[in-house]
Amino acid sequence: MAVRVLVGEGAARDVADGDAVELDARRSHHLVRVLRLGVGEAVEAFDGRGNAFAATVAVADAHRCRLQLGARLEHTVESPLAITLGQCLSTADKMDWTIEKAVELGVTAIVPLASARSQLRLDADRAQRKLGHWRNIVESACTQSGRSLLPTLSAPRRLTDFVDGAWPVPAPRRLVLDPRAPRRLSQAGIDARTPLVLLVGPESGFADEELQAARDAGFEAVSIGHRTLRTETAGLAAIAALQALAGDF
Repeated sequence: MAVRVLVGEGAARDVADGDAVELDARRSHHLVRVLRLGVGEAVEAFDGRGNAFAATVAVADAHRCRLQLGARLEHTVESPLAITLGQCLSTADKMDWTIEKAVELGVTAIVPLASARSQLRLDADRAQRKLGHWRNIVESACTQSGRSLLPTLSAPRRLTDFVDGAWPVPAPRRLVLDPRAPRRLSQAGIDARTPLVLLVGPESGFADEELQAARDAGFEAVSIGHRTLRTETAGLAAIAALQALAGDF
């Protein structure tokens, strides 16, 4: 698989075949110092909007590397099912893991959520630092998995705001994972043409009032089997099942 790199982030216009694009210091260092690429070597550039290009290294500078974009590449790896993951915050590296694997599994958007039982608490400054860290994880997961569309990653918000419809992508279908729900995820009748929101609780589970608020807002409670999974496993298992039901796997 070719070396892949994100280009055009923050540019005034969309990149196009034939463009010369300059990379920032972080990406330049990775290509030139870590991967040791030189002038003329081939890479695959993607713009985060769903487009990918054959490219070559035009200037191999560890601080300001420049790529020459060639032909647009015609390959589609995106899932037909648009999934917005509302994931309650988890501790240590569990949230990093969940975000990375959710991107690899093809989600469209991720919203970190502060809930009543979330063990991780973020003030404004720490939330901003976490958001930058998570955005790097999203980019790396796209680079590794072959995706050219960067999933939307929202700033952490309150669960109560989220269930009331504060979603980055419109979604007429709403599911919440509840191990006590009598209805299985496999019985939910997934249609790949219908975007959905998947709500996943924290390490200690939802408070009863949170689950009730989600149901009142139109979320359908579903379980994923007899076993109780950890928060970093439950959401990913559900995403994989949803992708299989939608025909992506």
